Formats: sequence, C-alpha cells, structure tokens
Amino acid sequence: MTRQAFQDIWIPLQGRFYRIAFYILENEADARDAVQDLYLKLWNLRDHLELIRNPQSFGSLMMRNLCIDRIRKRLPSDTLKEEMAVKGPPDEDLALREQLEGVRKAMDSLPESQRKLLSMRVIEGLDYTEIEKRTGLSGLNIRVQVSLARKRLKQLL
Repeated sequence: MTRQAFQDIWIPLQGRFYRIAFYILENEADARDAVQDLYLKLWNLRDHLELIRNPQSFGSLMMRNLCIDRIRKRLPSDTLKEEMAVKGPPDEDLALREQLEGVRKAMDSLPESQRKLLSMRVIEGLDYTEIEKRTGLSGLNIRVQVSLARKRLKQLL
C-alpha cells in the first residue's frame, strides 16, 4: 500500500478510533497514545492492508484489542480478576437493563429517518456535514430532524 493510499483510507478513521480508545481507557492522553500505537501497527502492516475489505471494522477491532492490552498491562493479574468479578448490586444491574430497554423501545418508535439521523449523530459521532454528505439531505433538515428525534425521546423517556 502506498503512503497516499494509506492516508486516503486510514487517516480519515482517526476520529472514530480515538472515540473508541477514549471510551475504553477513559483518559485523553492514553487514548491519544493508543491511537498512535494503532497507526504504527497499521503502518507496519501496510503491505497486507490492501486485503482488508472493511478498514473501519478492522481498525476498530485492533483499537479495542490495543486498549484491552493497555488495561491489562496497568493492572496486576489478581487485581484484574477481582475487578472483573466485582459487579454492582443485582438491583442496579436490573435497573440499568430496564433503562437500556426503554431507550431501545423509544428509539424503535421514532420514524426511520429520524432514527437513522440520530444514530449517525449520537452513536457514530458524525458531524452534520458528514451526515449531509452521506444522506444528501440539507444541513438544516438534518438539524431539525435530529432535534425532533431528541425531543420525542425525552417525551418517551
């Protein structure tokens, strides 16, 4: 893979990889370091990257695994086992599951277009211009639809 092809395919995914790392590591500096490590690994694999059909999925999986490795290195193995074994009280777990189920049902009740736009904005973390490029809708229309979807979710929840 050439340097230009690497830049065209992999560099635009940097924001997504950072969000994954930040979500897992919960630290801005560690997340930036993890993304940098990911790009070093990808660059070292550049001769084989042309075989990858879905760079976003492949990179996301690599990012997740790198973050897990970083967490394992930070914690002694006994501490990791203890932390994995410690769970919240069952009633908190149940409440969280019920809350998530309520959000899922509320999302399912939204019109398809609003659900799609809200998912792109909130879950995928896309900005309005990127959503505009992907959907072909005007920026104003996207903002209105996302706003309506959020208001509807607030009413339902």
